[in-house]
Amino acid sequence: MTKRLLHNRYELLEEIGDGGTAIVYKARCTLLDRIVAVKILKEELARDQAFVRKFRSEAQAAAQLSHPNIVNVYDVGEENGLHFIVMEYVEGVSLKKYLEEHGPLTPQEAVRIAVLICGALEQAHQKGIVHRDIKPHNILMTSDGSIKVADFGIARASNSSTITYSGNIMGSVHYISPEQARGTAVGATTDIYSLGCLMYEMLTGKVPFDAESPITVALKHIHEEPVPLRAINSAIPPKLERIVLKAMAKDPHLRFRTATEMKQALMSLSYSGQLIEQEAGANLVADPAFGTEGDGEIMSAKRRKMKPIGKLVVLVALIGLLAGLVYGLRGQFFGKEVVVPSVEGYSTKEAYEKLAEVGLKMTKVGEEYNDEVEAGCVVTQDPAPGKKVKEGREVRVILSKGPEMVRVPDLTGLAIADARLELTNVGLRMGNIEYVFDQEVPEGVIISQEPRANQRLKVNEKVDVAVSKGPQPNQVQVPSLLGLSLDEAKSRLAENKLVLGSISERESLDYFPGQVIAQTPGAGTMVTEGQSVDLVASKGPGPLPRTVPLTFSLPEDQDFYKVVVKVNDAKGVREAESNVYVGGDEVNLSLTCYGKAIIEVYLDGTLYKRYSA
Repeated sequence: MTKRLLHNRYELLEEIGDGGTAIVYKARCTLLDRIVAVKILKEELARDQAFVRKFRSEAQAAAQLSHPNIVNVYDVGEENGLHFIVMEYVEGVSLKKYLEEHGPLTPQEAVRIAVLICGALEQAHQKGIVHRDIKPHNILMTSDGSIKVADFGIARASNSSTITYSGNIMGSVHYISPEQARGTAVGATTDIYSLGCLMYEMLTGKVPFDAESPITVALKHIHEEPVPLRAINSAIPPKLERIVLKAMAKDPHLRFRTATEMKQALMSLSYSGQLIEQEAGANLVADPAFGTEGDGEIMSAKRRKMKPIGKLVVLVALIGLLAGLVYGLRGQFFGKEVVVPSVEGYSTKEAYEKLAEVGLKMTKVGEEYNDEVEAGCVVTQDPAPGKKVKEGREVRVILSKGPEMVRVPDLTGLAIADARLELTNVGLRMGNIEYVFDQEVPEGVIISQEPRANQRLKVNEKVDVAVSKGPQPNQVQVPSLLGLSLDEAKSRLAENKLVLGSISERESLDYFPGQVIAQTPGAGTMVTEGQSVDLVASKGPGPLPRTVPLTFSLPEDQDFYKVVVKVNDAKGVREAESNVYVGGDEVNLSLTCYGKAIIEVYLDGTLYKRYSA
């Protein structure tokens, strides 16, 4: 890249990272002759004055921090519309990459790292600053094992007199706290929750919650409990598991109240006496993977200085540029005709060089949003490609500003209809709607959204939301309705807090007209209160009567028995016989049954025999 000098002090050497809000460069401070990292706010965010004010005040807040385990912020500035932060340049790898290469850490190593992070958070929280994005990508490890917490430049102050982000929820979805997922106020315990998630991953090799959709992961942080660490790795001491799960409590009041309290709990472990606080003084460069993970992740590179041969190359380039200018003026005097080349889709530099090759000049006459052409590349040109013009002629171009980006509105707390209107007003669309039970948010109100409020999207893109279904209702068991009349079935459902659904009919030889012959859901199924049950009723003709002979002998224990015979068939339950018989007699009866029947014999009111017929 062409070297630039910011504030006549910071010489930009090379781009080493590109995150969501800023581009990070390796640079040299010419005043102190040291390598630093310079984070420059992206152009689309630099146009938002409110965001710029917060960007600067947050960086100034971070500059107050001085701790051996925090990446230092040296300077904040602006030049020609470029807003930037100058920070320490650290050499090492991210904890994320270290975990990917080495797998789960030993309890001793995980505790050592967590204690050092607690030390960094301890000082930040004392200054009223909450990081809000503690994740392994923002934890840097040097070759000697030192730990540095990066990206306090996007931190949020924890009280009203300092920085806010207009309700924007920052942080990576696998490590955000429940209060961040809800879009409510955050505090120091937010960082403690994220550190708990980080420790969970260090010890088990897995994030505590995962799913295909970011919004589903966020909902799991709100509603679900993580799998116990020892169920994944039995080598984790129970006391250490309790510390991690306490840090990850859903209720902020149930977590460690401060980073100091969590640090003391970790230091109380038997093997934590080996932990040693780091000393300050390392200059920082991170692994190349940092540049793709986020704004705070800085790539590693070896320190290079311009050699004398480099100065010679620059001199030759300047001479070449002067020669090009002379060549262009020559065309104006002699009027040689050239064919205009196509530069549409080319970057500004490439288009300029391509036109200069045939003696033409390039003039930018405007910019426009374009979804297909990258920002900074040519959308259209005039004269058109292939046309013959005089050498030295200007070719007017319109450059792309990339896709038009809009800020996502905050939809939490709105009804679906109102949310659709909000999205339409800014040029966005409603995406997937997921309905979930919530004990606190009223039914029909949006609980969370993805992407979150104040992030930027292309025009016409979608925003997914989760909508409350209200508190989860109680579960009840569906009763058996077979053989009942429709009125009886409806009463039985009401007794169980269920409602009658659809009713259909079909012919049956087993049940009389109007009797229930099938139901959905089936008997014994657990459903929520208020659910409907669909029935199928018989159209007849029903079962034909049949004679069933019944013979049984009475016991001889007593002289007489009161004998009652009951029949339960398609016509219901009825007494078929009620009489007094002599003990020891044989009883012979002929019973009329309809369809399948259960015949029960009672002696003096006590069940004696049961038959299926």
